[in-house]
Amino acid sequence: MAIVDAESERRYYDELVMHIRNSKETVYRTGWGFHHEGRADMYGELMKAEEEALNRGVEMIRIQISSRVATSWAEGYASLLERFPQSFRIRADFESVQLNDVSLIDPYSHDPIINFLFETRLPGPLGTTSRPVMSLFIENARTLANTLAQQLVKRANELPGLTPQDVRDLARTYTYFSWGVHMASHKMLRDVSDARPLGPAVLRGWQRDIRSLLAGPARATIQYTGNAQHAFDGVAYELSWWGKARLDRLERRSFEEVAVVIDLDGRPRPAFTYVRLPPATAQNDLTPGSWIDLVVEGAVENEMTALLAELRAAGAPIDAPRSDLL
Repeated sequence: MAIVDAESERRYYDELVMHIRNSKETVYRTGWGFHHEGRADMYGELMKAEEEALNRGVEMIRIQISSRVATSWAEGYASLLERFPQSFRIRADFESVQLNDVSLIDPYSHDPIINFLFETRLPGPLGTTSRPVMSLFIENARTLANTLAQQLVKRANELPGLTPQDVRDLARTYTYFSWGVHMASHKMLRDVSDARPLGPAVLRGWQRDIRSLLAGPARATIQYTGNAQHAFDGVAYELSWWGKARLDRLERRSFEEVAVVIDLDGRPRPAFTYVRLPPATAQNDLTPGSWIDLVVEGAVENEMTALLAELRAAGAPIDAPRSDLL
């Protein structure tokens, strides 16, 4: 089925909705989700069909591969997670590069349905989006359906699950103010692939210490002064919830997040940036490479901020050597 216009796209979704409504045991899906509220009528029908299936006791797994979705889409799926916690799971696979979605309907039954939806990625004013271009439905291919289902479930079990609040957060965006290496877009996109550059911005009431910047990341490079005459420039990016979470993981060992207001295109805009945490005191001889590194790694991985503060105060090598700044 070629999807070349609104009518052919509607025919595709009508058929998918029909198969989901007729499901009896399991529905496994991977997908980008919908990014625009203007398409709510289309994904609304899908949600209704999935809700009906869940009400009948159908088990459902969704692997979500896009970190940006429309608000009503996020609210709809968050609500389904809350109402059907035992039979509905959503897993996150935001770092996969896929151009097709897979839907498996009753893959272990005598009459399974397999659907491949092939999509193309298109640049847009709010970032890259996907559009369907071709769909393929395969009926009664039991061996193929069973194999694909086993692979999808195995992959889902390896991925982090999303809570209802996580799903709602997929509709949120954040403005990040970078003042160091992340001003280079290739570096930013390497660290957070779905970051969207917004352009140069100015942070007022703060000062940047160029000598500290040249000395490396072990120095306090920016400081809050509260003086309206103080300001410096940087680069702003729009981040998804996943993008911000990824950046937080990269920076939380040595930096902490602070809320700021930046000037972007001549207008104030709430944002966040990172400032250097106080260095560890040298009370004890705890050198990098010792067992304490594993303690630090575990504390960082599990976001144990209180323990990290105690370790830092005790002289543990919290601030691992880095070759770059923000």
